[in-house]
Amino acid sequence: MSVYIRSTRAVPGGPTHPAADSGSVLCFPHAGGCASFFRSWQALLPAVRVDAVQYPGREDRFAEPAPESLAALARAVTEEILARGERYSLLFGHSMGAYVAFEVDRLLRAAGVPTPTLVLSSAAAPALRPPVPYERDADVLAYLERYEPLSAELRQDEELLGLLLEYVKDDLRLVSGYREHAGTRTGARLVSVVGADDIPEIRSRAGRWRDHAAGGFAQVVKEGGHFYLRSNPPVGLIAAELARAGSLGSRSTGTSRSARASRSTRTS
Repeated sequence: MSVYIRSTRAVPGGPTHPAADSGSVLCFPHAGGCASFFRSWQALLPAVRVDAVQYPGREDRFAEPAPESLAALARAVTEEILARGERYSLLFGHSMGAYVAFEVDRLLRAAGVPTPTLVLSSAAAPALRPPVPYERDADVLAYLERYEPLSAELRQDEELLGLLLEYVKDDLRLVSGYREHAGTRTGARLVSVVGADDIPEIRSRAGRWRDHAAGGFAQVVKEGGHFYLRSNPPVGLIAAELARAGSLGSRSTGTSRSARASRSTRTS
């Protein structure tokens, strides 16, 4: 049984057997987020397998303690991917999830299982990320309000609000302590996505992910704020990136076959 990886295929009306050669995506949620945040994406990407990471303490993992560090979380996810023999075509991380996805990519590459594409959403480059408070409720509340105003119903439900704050504080602690990114450059194609109305500290620093890109970089600006993907999921972008990677892979395979044929002709 999977501990971290959740399939989004088991949704009413959604496809149950996406085409095996259309690509696979692993999604990483934001601080306080759950795997179910991406539940609707499978229906929006019917030819693609869409999985999502479930952090400890969320939904069906409610009773589990938070990880010691973001690096420890990424190691656990990576170990499960390797144990399952998975090879994802694209990793998608939103906000905090961008840092987890980036660290998982680093570990997968070290294990000889590189991912072709990383899409990092609503996140400043790690060395330039804004300070994140995670100790006092009032500070965390003010922090959350900058990114997306909380509903009146949530504010009035003290039990639910308290639970959310504990999730977010645990996650922000992980982000605050993340240092393993220093000096890391990935051979994956790296795509940074940011909302046009995101907070300035993220909007102006998302482009600096190019400092970590050794395999190509692109930046995309979407309409909306930090959570632009609630109303405008970037599934078109993801589909285009998967197609691009597939096309490059096909050309690479074709070139390799042509080269082998040429060598065979020359030696016969």
